Amino acid sequence: MATEVIMPVLGMTMESGIIVEWMKKEGDSVTEGEVLFNVETDKSVMEVEAKASGTLLKILHGPGDDVPIQQVIAYIGKEGETIVGEGDGGDSSADGGADGDAGAAKTGAEAAPEAVQAAGSPQQNGQGAPAVTGSGGQSGQHGQPGQPARVKISPKARRHARDLGVSIENIVGTGPGGRIVFSDVEAFAAQAGAASAPASATPAPAPAATPAASGPGSKRVHRRAPLSGLRKVAATRLAESASTIPHFYLTMDVDMTRLTGLREQLIGYGEKRDLARVSVNDLIIKAAGITLRAFPAVNASLEGSEVVEYADVNVGFAVALDDGLVVPVVASADQKTVFEIAAVTRSLGEKARGRGLGPEDYGYGTFTISNLGMFGVDQFTAIINPPEAAILAVGRVKDTPVVADGKVEIKAMMSVTLSSDHRLIDGAVAGQFLAHLRDVLEQPLELLIGQDGM
Repeated sequence: MATEVIMPVLGMTMESGIIVEWMKKEGDSVTEGEVLFNVETDKSVMEVEAKASGTLLKILHGPGDDVPIQQVIAYIGKEGETIVGEGDGGDSSADGGADGDAGAAKTGAEAAPEAVQAAGSPQQNGQGAPAVTGSGGQSGQHGQPGQPARVKISPKARRHARDLGVSIENIVGTGPGGRIVFSDVEAFAAQAGAASAPASATPAPAPAATPAASGPGSKRVHRRAPLSGLRKVAATRLAESASTIPHFYLTMDVDMTRLTGLREQLIGYGEKRDLARVSVNDLIIKAAGITLRAFPAVNASLEGSEVVEYADVNVGFAVALDDGLVVPVVASADQKTVFEIAAVTRSLGEKARGRGLGPEDYGYGTFTISNLGMFGVDQFTAIINPPEAAILAVGRVKDTPVVADGKVEIKAMMSVTLSSDHRLIDGAVAGQFLAHLRDVLEQPLELLIGQDGM
């Protein structure tokens, strides 16, 4: 019996995956453990290995298809084996599979029955039902006679065509079975633009008066785009957090003068020893790790009716991408040196921006830091990243006049705001946590205690 290839679950928040590329085509031999296809999740592009050996009998979803997790996308079995229950994994007849070579190689004689079928005279099988052609055929596209044919197009290409205002009926698909893929939409849009260029060179007649579409009360649409990928996941989780978690907020100013001086020394020390360059955020992560160790009530989650305090201090840090936020995690942040934290955050940041984060890089944080200081933000509040108990919002470090001992001095000040889950943390604990964090940052030698080589 053929083995089902399913869309795997590659992350805690994954709901679906977009197939990027198949490394095998139908009819190829497959060995268990070799890379079968690449899939794009909400956070990264990952390779998926074959779970069985045999022949790739059928591909139900091709590049660009957005497939829900646990759905069948292909079959592996013995060469020539009949697939039992084919189609359970999706609309394979409409999508045409993913073996473009098979469909393209058909001769005119072989294609003729399909042409007859498309014209409204479907072939009949032995039981009097319309015959379903192979993966290269087109029969799955057509409805009842007289109805327009269904266009085979990947979800990603359909969204792109909608964004560009392109009519998909005019696009010739080059994907498997004639499916329209993303690159086809790009090429068609480019050709359409080039074709219209000469006409635009001719002086156009004066345009007729346009109705006042932008007057008072109007709201013209620039573009529409589906809520998907990272932004969809973030929207779902943050809406749930804001509506189900009773947030409260405490803000405190921190004198970063000594810490910024220490950072300059650490940078000079690290450059001579080829160590990672330490950022202010790396030092805040270390300080948060130390403080969380002292306040286990903040390093916790609520699971049903149980309060769970964690033995590990895993600090997540928000990374902004074009299509949303990801939160990679620095494991055991309280135990790592500042140089180790710097190396980890640099590596995870690069992976996040390259959509290369794996399941081992996120999803197990016990506390999150969101730093918008690099964008010039002075102060803000953040929504808790569930199921964590709190999140720290960090503003920029800026020179500020401060009264100290009756004198006005210029100090490097920073504002931090702690958002807390009131079901787990009360105001006194949150205030003590912030005060301890401030002490660690203002007396930063504690960040170095116990570190080798310092």
